[in-house]
Amino acid sequence: DGAARAPSATPPASKQAGYGERQIDHPDDLQMLLLAYRLERREPPIATWAGQQSRVMYADEFQRPALLQDEQSRLQSIYDGTADVGRLRLNVNALFGEYDSARGGYYLDSFMPGSAFHFNAQPSPTERQQRVSLQIDNSEELNFWPLDTAAAQDVLTRNSGLRNVTLDSRLRITGIHRRSDGPVITARLEGYSIGSEHYGRPVSLGELQFGAGGP
Repeated sequence: DGAARAPSATPPASKQAGYGERQIDHPDDLQMLLLAYRLERREPPIATWAGQQSRVMYADEFQRPALLQDEQSRLQSIYDGTADVGRLRLNVNALFGEYDSARGGYYLDSFMPGSAFHFNAQPSPTERQQRVSLQIDNSEELNFWPLDTAAAQDVLTRNSGLRNVTLDSRLRITGIHRRSDGPVITARLEGYSIGSEHYGRPVSLGELQFGAGGP
């Protein structure tokens, strides 16, 4: 899921007390949809979604009850896994440009001002696709990677001359609100590790951390 530029004016997030300390690592679209239900304190229609799954709808009357129960249990387990979640971990693909010698570092093309990530889940074949957005609400610069000339050259060498990297990103949920296209979860980026993978071997290239204070 790539970052997209969004308007800088963000509606006030509805702050709810008690975001938990549990973390979801690399959530998929359905997990994010069910997390949005959890944060909005809405009950997802799990029984309805379960009954609409193809293997339930097209099963015969003897198999259908057990398959329906299986689907309900599967969806309920995903929803239960969002309890007390207040943190997310995402892998974000990024490119870095040519070295800025005046400032001393690389610019990454992810986590620009107003960055948002979009998740599109279709909980059952007969339901419409639902979008959940994840909006980064830091006020400080997030995409500059400071390095001296020697370190910058070493990074490029160790990355085989390539400029694509993966940002293993840690986020703290700060709120949720609704827009016309669906719920928007707001989060503060706490930091990311910069790395890549060559021939199945991970390469660690650096790390950035951001202060705990919010805007």
